[in-house]
Amino acid sequence: MNSKRLHLFLPAIAILAVGPGICGAAPADIRAKIREATRSFKDITLTAKVVYANQKELKKIGKDFPKSYEFKTTTIRYKAPDKMRVEGKLGMVKVVIIMNGGRKAYRVPALHIGKKEDIRDKPHKRQTDIDIGIATDRLWHDYVVRGTAAEKTPSGEVYRITFVRTNAREKNHVCWVDAKTLKLLKLDKYESDGSLKSRYLYSNHKHIGGTVWVPGRIEVYNQDGKLAGVTAYQNIRVNTGIPDSEFKI
Repeated sequence: MNSKRLHLFLPAIAILAVGPGICGAAPADIRAKIREATRSFKDITLTAKVVYANQKELKKIGKDFPKSYEFKTTTIRYKAPDKMRVEGKLGMVKVVIIMNGGRKAYRVPALHIGKKEDIRDKPHKRQTDIDIGIATDRLWHDYVVRGTAAEKTPSGEVYRITFVRTNAREKNHVCWVDAKTLKLLKLDKYESDGSLKSRYLYSNHKHIGGTVWVPGRIEVYNQDGKLAGVTAYQNIRVNTGIPDSEFKI
């Protein structure tokens, strides 16, 4: 393995260091365990702060990928199963993005700009709880899960889950969840040719309200193994009863 490819895998080795041993755990058992552990999770509100962004390295993930890092601080509200509201500022201008079921809206109130979109057939435009960094049973609803396995690592047992979007079945996503706590540890996204597109590493988890494990830090690496961005979560609140009016489109 050349030095470039070795560097790509070092971040994952440091956290997971997956060994050759694979445990026999039925897919239904893994899903049932995740469902039971997160069954009381209803909603989450948090502040996401960009603490590092390398525009050059972010652009390697996708030409539009750096745009989300232009919002230095955003407020995120998610309500299961399919509602999300993201608010941030570009300079002094407030921008609001709302997802509600199969609809999505973009608003810039100060400039009287608004756009609505039907995304029922565009799952790549949706954001779900796994995009926040939380693994729940919604993964089996929002994606097509292709396989699960339990793996032994030096730090303990993990569950590996492979899944795809319905409109991009040739592009695998693979996540690793701690088998004991069900913290989301890592997420890899691949291109159709099998090459790695991006890698997310989750750390500094907190068990909020005894309900769900939420990461405090998310690092994203590009296909060259370069750290492209770091986001920190603050002011995390779970199950506050966010009203549906927050997601009105």
